[in-house]
Amino acid sequence: METTSSSPFKPRQKDKDEDKFRIGATVAFIVVIIGIGVPMWWHTTTVYRVTLPSSEILSLSEAPIKTAVKVAIYTKELSRGQLLISELESAFSDSDIWVVKFKQLNATAKIQEAHTPAVLEKLLLKEHPQRVGDFMLIEWPNLQEELLLTTERSALMREDTSANKIAQLLHSKILQTYRINQILSTDERMGTKSEAPQPAYDVIVSVLNPKPRLTHAQWNVAMAVRTYIEPWLAQVSAVSNYTVRTQWKYRVSIEADLKQVRDQGRLGRHYALQESSLPHLLTSIAQNLSASTTDKPAINLVVYIPPCHTAPLHIYNSKDQRLTRNGVDAFISPPWGAFIIANPPEHVCLAALNDQEPVPYYVSTTDNMQIMLDQLHKLLDISSELQMDGVKVVDIEQLEPRRWEYESYLRRTAIRHISTASNTLQSLIKLLDQISYIVIDDDVGAAITKSYADILGAKAALVENRLADASALAKRAFVASERGFFDPSLLAQLYFPDEQKYAIYIPLFLPIMVPVLSSFNMLRSVLQARRKEKQS
Repeated sequence: METTSSSPFKPRQKDKDEDKFRIGATVAFIVVIIGIGVPMWWHTTTVYRVTLPSSEILSLSEAPIKTAVKVAIYTKELSRGQLLISELESAFSDSDIWVVKFKQLNATAKIQEAHTPAVLEKLLLKEHPQRVGDFMLIEWPNLQEELLLTTERSALMREDTSANKIAQLLHSKILQTYRINQILSTDERMGTKSEAPQPAYDVIVSVLNPKPRLTHAQWNVAMAVRTYIEPWLAQVSAVSNYTVRTQWKYRVSIEADLKQVRDQGRLGRHYALQESSLPHLLTSIAQNLSASTTDKPAINLVVYIPPCHTAPLHIYNSKDQRLTRNGVDAFISPPWGAFIIANPPEHVCLAALNDQEPVPYYVSTTDNMQIMLDQLHKLLDISSELQMDGVKVVDIEQLEPRRWEYESYLRRTAIRHISTASNTLQSLIKLLDQISYIVIDDDVGAAITKSYADILGAKAALVENRLADASALAKRAFVASERGFFDPSLLAQLYFPDEQKYAIYIPLFLPIMVPVLSSFNMLRSVLQARRKEKQS
């Protein structure tokens, strides 16, 4: 009896002990694989992405760019000044861009005794100092024009100048609203938009002399650049920095069809260069000009000295009309640069055509540098070419650009930098949201966050009439946005998407997961058997 009663009990106890070990081993295996292995794999394969203010950046375009401007008005009669201000405030009340604050200047006894516009302006500025971006309208009798723009932040107006004319002047010349609309418009029909100014440029002044043995042109171009170009660029360096260098290039001729034209000069002829050939001319000489030694964009300023057998050389349009202006043949090709034809004097070419010894001569520094400065005005988009009836602009008598013109350029580039940086950040955020496996490291995150903060700061500075601060902040925002957008680290895993990652890891983990799934099945069977045993 004892033998028969004890034999079935021992195997059952042994099976239960084995089941405990099997269950324990299975649970440990599952915990290691799923509880430790899978999280570790997930963590090590997760793309590192810094947290960004994505929603705030995408909503940047919802807040329009508003710019405050202060305009002071001086009139001899207070009632006329009040009427002008009332009409001007009404003209600018519905503007989506400008917040123009008009102020009437009171006249003291000393101001009323001023006998010249210059003295009057000096006294007004002493009583009412201006900030960067401000403007002043000064009434002065006996003007020929309705409005006379000075080289400072002011304009003289006649006693009968209307508020409508003043509003046209402010919109067209001072604020340049039509250009701002082109920058902010999303309508492609507004025309091709120029690129935002870069933070740095290389300005390369090249003198081309194809026949140095026959044309003995002498010119200290380095000294001319130091005297004229470098001081002028220093005045406009708030937006971009400029590095200037000079070079002479010999045996570089232009590749263009020249047509001989008879004239009444001492040489009896000159040569015509068709305006349609100018793009091909630039292509032919561009490959012979040494490129910029840095990654900065280059502005080429070329002075071409034609040999006497093709001199003098003049530019003609398609109607065979000579385009020489003030004795100068020149043209610009933004953003590449500009071209000046410096023809040798007639006596030099007469000697050369009569087989005489080459006559050395000096290239005119004043003439060529004045042309070059005018070309830089246009290449950097500083000059205001729009003409208005009844409005005259005082000629520049100094190297510095007109103050109101340059500050209009500052205002315009600040808005362009803000708009470009905002569009760049929004495009980058949309790209990062669409492609989840692009790495966003700390440097990219810092650049994006810094650019966003500077955009907000620049917008606030514009509204608060702090043009200098707005220009600096907008430039920083633009540079940071470009650095973030073009950072090489964004391409680190661009060609390693999630699908490819799964294709690589599934063959690795699938053999491991088969025993795990089998263990789940075994564990389920054991638990079911125990449940039935308890129920029985």
